[in-house]
Amino acid sequence: MNELIQTLQQKTGLTNEQASEAVTHVLDYIKSKLPESLRGYVDSAASGTDLTDELKLKAENLLSSLTSKFNF
Repeated sequence: MNELIQTLQQKTGLTNEQASEAVTHVLDYIKSKLPESLRGYVDSAASGTDLTDELKLKAENLLSSLTSKFNF
């Protein structure tokens, strides 16, 4: 999240406190629009975590589950 805050400061001229509050507000807003099960991904992405492998595994598991349920 620090990287996001620093980028916001550089692009807008906000203070560290203002940028931090803005980022927190935006992330909270985004999370409020998502199902509970996806909210952790927003926090992880904001902290700089690469979610590619984790999301790929979740998608593969979902596809596998659907395939077995519908006997494909």
